[in-house]
Amino acid sequence: MLVDIASPPAVSTTATGRPRTAVLLSLAFFVATLILTRHPQLPGFSSLTAPFALLILLGTLRIDRDTLTLVPMVFYCCVSLVVSVFVGNQLSVGLRFLVITLATLLAFNVRARPVSAALAIFPVTLQALVIASISIMLTVLQDPLLAAGMRGYAITSDWGDIYSTDGIYYRVQVVGNALLPLLFAVSLWQPPSTARRWGLFTSTIGLLAAGNLTYFLMAGLAVALRFRSHFYTHTRIWISALALALVVGIAFADVGISAITRKFDDGASSMGVRFDQIEAVANASDRAPAALLTGAGLGSRFPNGRFVDYYDSLYIELQALYIGYQLGLLGAALYAGTMIYLARRRLSPDGRILLGLYMLSGISNPYILDTNQIIATMLLVHLFPKSDPDRPTA
Repeated sequence: MLVDIASPPAVSTTATGRPRTAVLLSLAFFVATLILTRHPQLPGFSSLTAPFALLILLGTLRIDRDTLTLVPMVFYCCVSLVVSVFVGNQLSVGLRFLVITLATLLAFNVRARPVSAALAIFPVTLQALVIASISIMLTVLQDPLLAAGMRGYAITSDWGDIYSTDGIYYRVQVVGNALLPLLFAVSLWQPPSTARRWGLFTSTIGLLAAGNLTYFLMAGLAVALRFRSHFYTHTRIWISALALALVVGIAFADVGISAITRKFDDGASSMGVRFDQIEAVANASDRAPAALLTGAGLGSRFPNGRFVDYYDSLYIELQALYIGYQLGLLGAALYAGTMIYLARRRLSPDGRILLGLYMLSGISNPYILDTNQIIATMLLVHLFPKSDPDRPTA
């Protein structure tokens, strides 16, 4: 639900605080998304990402009967942490995962208020423009030395990576890209406006510049879901579009096959690393079968694979697998069940679709079960709340 926060209130003095609340909350999310997208380039901001997100969460939290749904998860996580520390894992790492895991669920329990989507996620449009500019510049210049220098600087600065996997254009996969799918999905579901067109344009070029296959799948599914009614009424147009896409796909089949082959080339490739992580968990489960059910404990380090040493990593490509490894099948099922229940209680049908799309975009990436997800969940509750008689109208 998008409201015009700039319009004057046409209500009595009892509601004069509502536009002010909308402005303040929109500005709070503006700062949050700005920190999330720019903190690698701004010294000292990295330490503010999670605390600022939690500050917004606690400042807008509401406690009701649905909040009690988190009690089993809180109990399970606390027991998991105690056991983890008892067997020798670091308490600080365990507490970090405890807070993030529970906060991603607690984020559903914010009190929904009108928020300007355009203002709240405007920094994400800047992220899209920045990475698109870098990708276009490197693609046009075709200077291997410049590209190698920028990639080396991005890696050593912990910004992410810049590379070309197929020789067509450069993929700019840096910190902050996690919110690009959210920008695309939220813009797609907004009423027609200049802000919506701008959001769709910037998010589309941002998704292309990021070059993440999961993002492409999410974007395609989002368009199909958003315009599913048009599919039935304009079947001929959709069939023609699919036929054209098929022809283009066949024409560039060699390029596509080559790009996919590189992704699966070896243990250090994009998909090779992910398979290595799955194999690492499988081997760890063989050594301790009970841990498969109950987990290795919150704060447990991810087991090393054949190709990569993950011990010092707090984020891996399959971050959901990392959390699942710590919580086990029981904990993962409890987490998923709690999330589904709260999503049904707090989000409208469209909001639940957008949450599912966001989770899909991060399921094979490090950008899930983190501060980005906390911000994304709170934003969706504000923008797409389930009908609530206690929620003030705009």
